[in-house]
Amino acid sequence: MKRSTKRITSSIVLLLSSPIYFFLAYVGYKEQNINLKDCDVSESVIIDKGIDYRHGTKGPARCFYILLEGSEKKLGVYRMLKDYQDLLVKFNIGDTVTAYFRDNNNSSEHINIDLVQVERNGQILLNKKEYERKESSLICIGLFGGLMSITASYLYYKKYRLETKRRISTKH
Repeated sequence: MKRSTKRITSSIVLLLSSPIYFFLAYVGYKEQNINLKDCDVSESVIIDKGIDYRHGTKGPARCFYILLEGSEKKLGVYRMLKDYQDLLVKFNIGDTVTAYFRDNNNSSEHINIDLVQVERNGQILLNKKEYERKESSLICIGLFGGLMSITASYLYYKKYRLETKRRISTKH
């Protein structure tokens, strides 16, 4: 493959990848301001809590979990910094809580990390703002990635055009 064809192909691939990044930004934007009425709700007693490894599609990741009476799947929270000490203190086995979550219906994952908010006697133990903030990182990644792919595509194209002009001018 010629060098110029490689550059044009690279430029086109980069340009065509930008919608993927902008879609990520859209998904992150859509996850802002979650209405708890749109979430699944479970009011039950905590029968287990702790730190466990979630075996998801991206490999194992440490996360905090609670297991509610009558539930087969643990509900959990993933934090990039993996600091769960505050949650270990706030949540007590035997407490009756109201958990708002999004059921992911993935049977291969034993911990659903789409736990949005947890309340005990009207007191918020885990605020939905944490979940929303986590989703807002998609906006940053999507916008940055989309703009970088467009910029790289433009620079590849510009470099190709410059080389083509030089070749033409040296031939004459």
